[in-house]
Amino acid sequence: MWLWYQKSDTEVIDLIRQGDEEVLKVLYRQNYSMVRKYVIENKGTLQDVDDLLQDGIIALWKNVSKREFRLEAKLSTYFFAITKNLWLKQLRKVKKMDVTDTHKMAANNAVDNNTIHKIDLKIIKNLLSELGETCHSILALFYFDGLDNQSIAERLDFSNTDVVKAKKYQCLKKLKVLFYQKYSKEDFLS
Repeated sequence: MWLWYQKSDTEVIDLIRQGDEEVLKVLYRQNYSMVRKYVIENKGTLQDVDDLLQDGIIALWKNVSKREFRLEAKLSTYFFAITKNLWLKQLRKVKKMDVTDTHKMAANNAVDNNTIHKIDLKIIKNLLSELGETCHSILALFYFDGLDNQSIAERLDFSNTDVVKAKKYQCLKKLKVLFYQKYSKEDFLS
């Protein structure tokens, strides 16, 4: 394994362009603390940090892979800007439909949390069935059966946990899109 501090930004970019997956893992680890601090300070969770870092790595890889890409700042600064912009975009989306407000209003209307949970679970299960077998299996095994990524990789015959993480993230994005296509905030206020 190469040592991070011995590589210049140009060398790191060259490694990314050559398809070196190890450099992406190192970028993830090297930027984790900085991104975690920013996300947690801005209404995020540790799961958000992992998701955001994965999206940031993918965006960085895509951008660097373009022939016209020119780095005009430190690579760490550029990567942080990508993740910061992705997080701000995520916050704007969440603000459109604040689930917390929905639960508060339901509580004010004397609906117990157990009932809300059952309704939410039913909606999610229905949406899962529309995602396709792979997404349905991954999300059900993780969220309903409580299996970790390693167990899911073994059960579904994926090569490693990174594949499970990436697929799970993509499936969650599909689920979210599907949810917003079918429901609005008003659907949960009546």
